[in-house]
Amino acid sequence: MKDVFELLREADPLKDDFEHLYQAREEMRRRVVATASTARTEAARALLHRGLTLALTGTLVIAVVVFGVLVGPGDRETLQAAVRFEAHLAEAQPVPGLIVARVGNSDRVIYLRPEAIVTNEDIAQSWVTQDGPNRYGVSVQLLPDGARRMRQATAAHVGRPMAILIDGEVVTAPTVRSAVSDSAWINGDYTQAEAQRIADGIGVR
Repeated sequence: MKDVFELLREADPLKDDFEHLYQAREEMRRRVVATASTARTEAARALLHRGLTLALTGTLVIAVVVFGVLVGPGDRETLQAAVRFEAHLAEAQPVPGLIVARVGNSDRVIYLRPEAIVTNEDIAQSWVTQDGPNRYGVSVQLLPDGARRMRQATAAHVGRPMAILIDGEVVTAPTVRSAVSDSAWINGDYTQAEAQRIADGIGVR
């Protein structure tokens, strides 16, 4: 025989609604938990993607900076040589296609071949030399490839001038007496300070 409490519970019109509400609440809780978990996953993915993007961007910037330091825009000679050095074959008489040039502060005029035999990039080392009281010049030692080109060019140019240019100006133009090999001498009647500036500036470092 059922007691009063059991009869009242069975007669309760909200009993089914309570179970329905409980199930609805549990379903809502599961959805909230699932949504939060998904949001955390998406946030983690976004954070990882942003971190990878920043890392790749930083690596690219570093690579560009390093490449700029090592190579730089333009040619190596222009960027790293403070003083521009060139040696050109020349002629004492005018020839079509050659460049008219004055030698130093003198009235002497020669005619340059446009292409340089050697430039700054062919220099192995340079140093100041003295040619009398208060007269200084610069001696240049060439790298093997530059020395080879110099020897070949001057061997076929004996008896004619070879011009040495500093910053585009002909400073000396000695007559080639024999094939020049691995060295050259810049005689511009310099002071010691001027010669030192050139010796320090023509090497590519």
